[in-house]
Amino acid sequence: MKFADYPIWARLAAWALLLLLLASVLFPFFWMLSTSFKTLEDYAANPFGPPTALVVGNVTEAWEIGGFLRLYANSFFITLVSVTGLVTFCGMAGYAFAHFRFPAKSLFFFYFLAGMMIPPQVILIPAFKMMSLMGLVNTYYAVILTYLAWVPFAIYFFRAYFQGIPAELVEAARIDGASEISIFFRVMLPLARPAVVTVAIIYFVWIFNDFMWPLVYLTNNDMRTVTLGMMNFQGQYSSATTLKTAALMLATLPPVIVFLIFRRQIQGGLVDGALKS
Repeated sequence: MKFADYPIWARLAAWALLLLLLASVLFPFFWMLSTSFKTLEDYAANPFGPPTALVVGNVTEAWEIGGFLRLYANSFFITLVSVTGLVTFCGMAGYAFAHFRFPAKSLFFFYFLAGMMIPPQVILIPAFKMMSLMGLVNTYYAVILTYLAWVPFAIYFFRAYFQGIPAELVEAARIDGASEISIFFRVMLPLARPAVVTVAIIYFVWIFNDFMWPLVYLTNNDMRTVTLGMMNFQGQYSSATTLKTAALMLATLPPVIVFLIFRRQIQGGLVDGALKS
């Protein structure tokens, strides 16, 4: 049954609900942007209205005080290295689960899927103890290695996508003498570009916004990520609402911009993965 076939009252109710949900999502962003460019007096007079005059000084001051150049560098380094490793290794695992035959394949696959049911807080103490024994606490390696263990969703998604690619392509490449590594990087990965983009962006947003693992592992101020920088900023300037909101805007922009740029690829990749599974 198509949407146009429903009664007019049902369609109006659906549109009203969607508009209400849209307003609930957009209003916090509108408030954050407008507050970032207000003076404290303007904010006190009209907390939820638009600014009477744009004050760029809040953003520049928050950038300098918060040291966002260093925070961005740390967050982007950790995120990009982690996402590259996840896409590469999980893509290989998904390809193996989709097109290889080996003993206990289903058992191994469900073993990885079981990781989705374990909250990260459960392994916080064992993970910290392990990194401490290896001498990796207060290094980028501890955070990156932890993120490289976030494999269940990526393996499941890549497996579902690779299963939709005909096995005849793999067999033809093997007949031509291509190695499995060559088949993966030169045949399968280009065909799975929508899945690669989807997994990369989803993990980019997750890792860039993560707070818990950097807080656990990183104590050196020079290694702080954006989320840790925001925690310190909140503690030092809790009463400066406009300055604090400008810092929040700087922390929020990168993942929002990345998501908006690649939203069509993400939607297409999720649909393709769902259909192929």
